[in-house]
Amino acid sequence: MLRLTLFLLLILPTTSLAQAEKSFPPGRHGKGELTYIHGVPVLTVKGTPTEMGEQFGKLAVAGAPDLNGLLARFLHDSKQTERYPLIATLARSLKSNIPPHLGEELACAGKVGERDEASMLFANMVADLSSGLGCSTLVIEKERSKTGAPLFGRNFDWQPTKGLTEHTLVVVYKGEGKRAFAAVTFTPITGVISGMNDAGLCVTINEIHLRQSRDKSKFNWKGTPLLYVFRRVLEECGSIEEAEKFLRNLPRTTSCCMTLCDRNGGAVFEMTPTNLEVRPGVNGVDCCTNHFRTDKLCTEKKCWRYDLLSPLQSNEAKLGVAEVFSYLDKVNQGKSTLQSMVFEPGDRILNLAYGEGPATKLAAKRLELGKLFDAK
Repeated sequence: MLRLTLFLLLILPTTSLAQAEKSFPPGRHGKGELTYIHGVPVLTVKGTPTEMGEQFGKLAVAGAPDLNGLLARFLHDSKQTERYPLIATLARSLKSNIPPHLGEELACAGKVGERDEASMLFANMVADLSSGLGCSTLVIEKERSKTGAPLFGRNFDWQPTKGLTEHTLVVVYKGEGKRAFAAVTFTPITGVISGMNDAGLCVTINEIHLRQSRDKSKFNWKGTPLLYVFRRVLEECGSIEEAEKFLRNLPRTTSCCMTLCDRNGGAVFEMTPTNLEVRPGVNGVDCCTNHFRTDKLCTEKKCWRYDLLSPLQSNEAKLGVAEVFSYLDKVNQGKSTLQSMVFEPGDRILNLAYGEGPATKLAAKRLELGKLFDAK
């Protein structure tokens, strides 16, 4: 027993050091701060685009572990190593389509974080130029919720490259003249994959390839890259109605579904470069995976994950946060499910589980985003 105790004492410092090397170091830079809440790295950035870019670059990019190695492994795992020069060229051709304030922020983040432009653009435009997202979303309207308010569940499924989950962080943006919002992301992404703003509006992306659209839309090389479309919704809109009006006037590069939820309920926006179809919930439940389902856009409905979620639309059972997580677990995709989360828009709360997949098997951490939005 004594030998075992001495052995543990000898290895614990080494183990702690190894874990620390895989984490973002806490710190401050200008108005920005990176800290840990219930073990989750949370970065708050504030001010002008230049200031926020510098804060993100110093604390989330320069402080991230082995980004070069992560990129190389991701390209290898997703079989894109040989195509990377082409994808990087295409991403650079979309650079001028990034909204100016977000382009300035991205450039500053790359400069301070000492990352080359190609890798920064690739990370933020991979959803436009490369396939891979296979996510599931589930909105429970307030009449079906045990809490009396809407719940929004989401699995983020992606290539399970070694080290990717260690780059997960929650970024709270407080830009001048913009709504405060939080993004659940991976560095060095400055666009939005999943997020909530100070009004309680939540959005997440479900990838759908252009070939899966009945309207036969073509890629719009003059459109706004998708992850920045999602970010602008959180920056500018306070409700689903405002988001719909905003998006109908915003050029988009390619197709996807945007699942939304605000304090009153949810919807799915099925979007292509030329069309936006709104799909409301059925019997108080909204489901979305990776196929269009409206008559105007649908080409294929077969999806085992949707088939496991959609029976909720034909019963009257009420669900709480735990039950939403249990349904997300039913549609997990093993190691590819890197994040699982349930938003509570009414109370502006995020329940987040992340790590080596399936994340649905991991304990969720409760983050009170409202307090972060309201803090001075």
